[in-house]
Amino acid sequence: MLVLTALYLAVSLPFLGGPPLFDPDEGYYPETAREMLERGNWLDPVFNDAPRWGKPVGFYLAEAAAMRALGTSEFAARLPSLLAGLGFTLVTASAGAILFGGGAGLTAGVICATAIMPSVYSRSAVPDMFLAVFVALSLLAFLKATWRRNAPGGAWLWIMYASAALAFLCKGPLGAILPAIAIGGFLLLSGQWRQIPRLNPVRGVLLFTAVAAPWYCYMYALHGQDFLVEHFIGRNLQRYFTNRWEHSGPPWYYLPVLIAGTFPWTVAVVAGVYTSARKAFSRGEAARPHLFLLCWLAGMLLFFSFSRSKLPNYVLSLLPAAAILGANLIQRLIERGSGGRALAWSTSAVAAVIVVVGAGLLGRKLGEPAAVIRLWLSPLAVIVLSAALAHGPGGLRNWVWANAVAMAFFFVVLTGVAIPRVERLQAIKQLAEDSRGQLSPGATVATWRVWKPSFLFYSGSKAYRFNPDEQSWPPPPGKETDWVLTRMDMVGEIQQLSGAKPALLYRRGRYALLRLAGK
Repeated sequence: MLVLTALYLAVSLPFLGGPPLFDPDEGYYPETAREMLERGNWLDPVFNDAPRWGKPVGFYLAEAAAMRALGTSEFAARLPSLLAGLGFTLVTASAGAILFGGGAGLTAGVICATAIMPSVYSRSAVPDMFLAVFVALSLLAFLKATWRRNAPGGAWLWIMYASAALAFLCKGPLGAILPAIAIGGFLLLSGQWRQIPRLNPVRGVLLFTAVAAPWYCYMYALHGQDFLVEHFIGRNLQRYFTNRWEHSGPPWYYLPVLIAGTFPWTVAVVAGVYTSARKAFSRGEAARPHLFLLCWLAGMLLFFSFSRSKLPNYVLSLLPAAAILGANLIQRLIERGSGGRALAWSTSAVAAVIVVVGAGLLGRKLGEPAAVIRLWLSPLAVIVLSAALAHGPGGLRNWVWANAVAMAFFFVVLTGVAIPRVERLQAIKQLAEDSRGQLSPGATVATWRVWKPSFLFYSGSKAYRFNPDEQSWPPPPGKETDWVLTRMDMVGEIQQLSGAKPALLYRRGRYALLRLAGK
């Protein structure tokens, strides 16, 4: 576990507080926590002086605690996700060890510590890693309580229910639904549904309620039925069954997400899923681990594939199952002493394609020379070359660690070199710093055809979302302002519709913050 912890920190800790907050999501959560601290109420989430009822209070509490201890910074905002990501890695390793042995467990932890998707969300000030770690802990507790005849039993059952309740407090009903999908699917397909009473469901639901319900009762007492309707219907049922937020996608949306999100272990994961699918429905005790992991992975994948709203972060909770299946394949190849070379060279081919093709695509998108992009992607060259290690002493085991080290260097270059160079990613923070001394904390800024919630975090201001297609200038009473955040190409439109010229203009890249003079 110490080795995994060191590897995880090498990947996720460097430059954690370096990149500015990424809008929109990373702007919302830290700013909500900052306003909770400012108001002195840690239980009633508010963003921009308006109720924020989409997510429960769990992640906001962690953010507020970090900011109280370390100050309002990007590092403090992301630290809770970093710690949750460490737990995610260690829980995955523990589950892998139970199902397939210590070697597979260690490799599964390496995959979780270094794959693209968990590494990105471990460095992001959003609640997805909190949901994922508590869902994974709930499923690990199920394994601890039920997998072996001499298992500890009772105490782990209570951890299973309590972890699901904590997941519920971080992201709502998904915290209960996702563990239920994996466990229920496994018990049903394995023919063990008669064992459900042994899980003490009545007492478990009581414990779940005791952990999750107090905050909901508090919010109901404070805001009444409006809170319950908005939270459960508006932000959960409508998100799943409608396209209210315009995040739709085809039924196969998550397949490329998982292919990209598990890099550089994609080939191992795909091969591991295929191999396990062939074994899951065979007879005998050996089929149980494969069936459980497929219920975990495929059950959650199908659940989110039927949702009308789709975003990549939704499937983070199924990554441990994918990591364990890939790790089991790698471990079997290591033990067999053959077959690993094909895996290593196919992974190298994927990395080579990313370096060659990705350099051109990113260069056009970011406006950077292809040579610069290749320099940023250079750590992936280690993955391209590491296949040679599969032919030498140590074989596939050395290949695994070479890829892990390559990903650690890749994230250091990405967050320490690449992101700081892309000016538009820095612009909002720099505008807030440029206007310090002119824009007083608490002042209202109109956002004109842009929406950058991180500006509120950096400036301490409030925002009025002005829509020039539906509204007329000046803003209504209570929203008066002469400050406008917009794009540079909108400055002329602002002058035309408002009849006022900029008295003060700060420009960073394609964004501008201006103060309007009188007509």
